[in-house]
Amino acid sequence: MEVFPESRIIRRDDIGKSGVKRVQGHWSLNRFRLLIAVMGISGVTQGLTIPLLTALLEAQGVSPGWNGLSAAFLYFGILVMTPFCAGIIRRIGYRAAILAGLLAALVPNVLFPLFSGLWLWSFLRFVLGLGDSLLHYASSLWITTNAPEHERGKRISQYGLAYGLGFGIGPLGMNLLPFGQWMPFAVVILILLVALWATWKLDGLSSPAEEEDETESSGKVRIVSVYRLGLVALCPAMLYGFLETALTGNFPVVGLREGMTESRISLLISAFVWGSLLFQVPLGHLGDRFGRKRVLTVICSLGAAGMALIPLWLAQPIPLFLAFVLTGGLLGSIYSLGLAYLADILPGRFLPLANAVASIHFSVGSLLGPVIGGMLIEWMGGESLFYFLSVVLSGFVVLAVAYRVQHRSAEKPNTRKEAC
Repeated sequence: MEVFPESRIIRRDDIGKSGVKRVQGHWSLNRFRLLIAVMGISGVTQGLTIPLLTALLEAQGVSPGWNGLSAAFLYFGILVMTPFCAGIIRRIGYRAAILAGLLAALVPNVLFPLFSGLWLWSFLRFVLGLGDSLLHYASSLWITTNAPEHERGKRISQYGLAYGLGFGIGPLGMNLLPFGQWMPFAVVILILLVALWATWKLDGLSSPAEEEDETESSGKVRIVSVYRLGLVALCPAMLYGFLETALTGNFPVVGLREGMTESRISLLISAFVWGSLLFQVPLGHLGDRFGRKRVLTVICSLGAAGMALIPLWLAQPIPLFLAFVLTGGLLGSIYSLGLAYLADILPGRFLPLANAVASIHFSVGSLLGPVIGGMLIEWMGGESLFYFLSVVLSGFVVLAVAYRVQHRSAEKPNTRKEAC
């Protein structure tokens, strides 16, 4: 018996060219709400553990370079797991995959406060990354392939909003450290247990055997087509991963060396993320009205300027806080805007493959962020982190303006106005 019963009537329009049944008939708003709640919990887990472990290792005397490398292990785990996610989901189903991801996130958080040390924590971060990869891939693929086409952009934005909300709440858990090093982890463990219980109750997700697995069957030709058509739309995933981990994984080091308290550091990181939540819906509407590529170009230009100005205000609390809110507000939506832009310009049959590629891009950016950031801080000082982020964002703007795609008739995008 399904917890969330729904109609399973399949219409003629739901049959794709391959003869594989499309999954709009399996769409359920209740399931979607539960999945984005799980994403919010995943955001809390990452939003807390990344800066918390960085601050604890800094207190233990670990250098910024090694500290950044340790933070990167989480995203190395995401990168390693991503190619296997499609096969796992096809074999065990969406719900079991999400449960496995939550369990893989739970175990490291149980062990973090019980043991210490750079390499052990790095390994636990790697395990956490494996779970996060499976969890994100299963949830985002279900939403991308099941959401009705006219709602896809909105649902993807809500997915990003839920994750961002959790990620913004997460760093505030550092304020629990005065009650003991174990307290922040205890809170994460509790909410992960709630997520496990809720997912266990979830039933009736569409069977992966009924869906076309684009990531496995597409081959090299489709991968080339995805990159040729969607290069600009795929870059925001890598940019967002790089920004997210460079700031959450490295800014605690910058802040501590500038004499900031842990509470103020957590507030600033949260301000960056919460800013993105304030701007997420307005930027989504602007993307619908003026085109997502144009909006991405403008906000990355403004974000590059903001990153270049932040080092000037490191010693000024109020301007620095406002800079984090505004810059985060602009840049925090680029991941969801990029996914929605992919849905605009790619044929529907390419979306599962494009989703997998975007996930890999996010993992690569997340892996590079703390490593490069840590080396920059160690070799050139904390200000260099923000100048480098400004240069990276400027590079994307140049690419977005210069890159043009000539669509073939067989690869007709969903929205012609986004073709350039």
